[in-house]
Amino acid sequence: MDAIEAIRTRRSVRDYLPRAVPRHIIAAIIDDACCAPFTPVSLPEPWRFMVIEGVERIAAYGARALEFARVNRPQVQGYEWTDNPDFSVFYNAPVVVVISARSDNSQALGECTRAAQNFSLSVHARGLGSCWVGSPVLWMRDPAVMAELEIQDGHMPFAVLTLGYPASVPPSPPPFVPRIVWPSQAQE
Repeated sequence: MDAIEAIRTRRSVRDYLPRAVPRHIIAAIIDDACCAPFTPVSLPEPWRFMVIEGVERIAAYGARALEFARVNRPQVQGYEWTDNPDFSVFYNAPVVVVISARSDNSQALGECTRAAQNFSLSVHARGLGSCWVGSPVLWMRDPAVMAELEIQDGHMPFAVLTLGYPASVPPSPPPFVPRIVWPSQAQE
């Protein structure tokens, strides 16, 4: 699969087989994620990757994250999912990968976003599935949870992705046609 095909055919997978992903494959995917561009301000360590394995363990974390969000959700649009009793935070994935970075790094969100996109494309190119999940972030940023998950002091989770063998893959969404602006050249 070439890069263009990977970009155009990658989907957010929300249905996984309960099959474990070998660690050497996870490590190779993370290695690909680390090929993302980063800024010098992020050195010496632009990202940190935490790998959580096990369907039952991940499901238990998902239940905790959902309950935490129900109790602590901000009063803004976008948290309606917390009212859905059937919502699955991690979609029964056998692996979750958390990408974190130093919380004092002004570029951390961008760095983690670029690494997560590489991660997703690498996963797809290897015949696996992933989904970038925002729902557990509120819970994962709680200081007690960060300590439990061994997210080092001074770091913050910025991207959380499920990983596994797809049980099903959603169809392609309708094409999005972006608005492109070509500013005119300034006359001298």
